[in-house]
Amino acid sequence: MFGLFESKMAPEEPVEIEMDVEIERSAEDVYAMVDFADPRHHKAEVGSITRTGDTTYDLVLDMMPDLTFPITELEAVPGRSYIIESVLPAELGARLFKTVEGCEIESHGPDRCKVTAKTLAYFHPMKLKHYEREVTMIAMACNNSINKLKIHAEQGVEAIRAIEAQQME
Repeated sequence: MFGLFESKMAPEEPVEIEMDVEIERSAEDVYAMVDFADPRHHKAEVGSITRTGDTTYDLVLDMMPDLTFPITELEAVPGRSYIIESVLPAELGARLFKTVEGCEIESHGPDRCKVTAKTLAYFHPMKLKHYEREVTMIAMACNNSINKLKIHAEQGVEAIRAIEAQQME
């Protein structure tokens, strides 16, 4: 009856999530850990990164070996900021379509920096009733990601492998 009982659709604009963390490593070290062109990228130790073009990469994570995440570098300012775009693989069947993820790194001395992570999350069209859960999930994933970066930078890859083993249980 005139659309009275139809489910409302979620907003179409991207959701912006911003988080920051202090890391006890130099800005240069942390930048290397987020730069896909650098072999010290933190995901290279828990997966593989393959360069596919001047500014494009494929990321395969050990936790999800059957999925390839295409990465496009949008901005790279050594030691200061890095921005990528990642379109999620269709086989995930996720409501999340793509993310644009940026890292701003502010040096706080020779062995400390502040990292501000900004994510724009773009979703496939969905009903409003699913939207809040999807936004909560992407916010949790962003929090997980920045905290894993901190742990990896300060404690090493073995600490990350232990966390990921728990996540797989």
